[in-house]
Amino acid sequence: MTRFAEVQHEEWIAADLPRVKAQFADLEHHIHANVHPKLTFEVLHQSPRRARYVQQVRLLGIRQRDVFEREFGAGGSMTDTSVEGFNKGGSLHFEFRAETREARVGTRVTVTVRLPLPPVVGGLIRPLLESQIRKELLAAVAEDKHDLEVRGYTPRVLLRPTLAQAA
Repeated sequence: MTRFAEVQHEEWIAADLPRVKAQFADLEHHIHANVHPKLTFEVLHQSPRRARYVQQVRLLGIRQRDVFEREFGAGGSMTDTSVEGFNKGGSLHFEFRAETREARVGTRVTVTVRLPLPPVVGGLIRPLLESQIRKELLAAVAEDKHDLEVRGYTPRVLLRPTLAQAA
């Protein structure tokens, strides 16, 4: 039985729901705008309901390469599951909800990261791994928030039909 390190974070972003969902789903934008400088992406395949991509990151000093498959849920959620690589079986799950705060339109994003623990020392390193995941997750969500609120991400014309189908 595989055990997991799991970390969840919620963030409110001052941008409407369709724009936030589009930005989080737009792999090409993340690559070209270098939204996440610590991450490297390569899109292998993308369609309206799915994507397959390679992600590389350094976590706890270890270079990790994973192939992820992305699926969009009926309610507009997004789940990326590692199907090959260091974190095979792990996942990133994104939930999006429209939420107005102080008369400002925005979106609450909930991100859950689940990474498999090594079988031999799994329980012993869980607190250290979860602490590092939390640190990296907070940084990544802050980068997406900055991209949306400060840089002013605008969905690509080709992306709009894809997101309408995923919503």
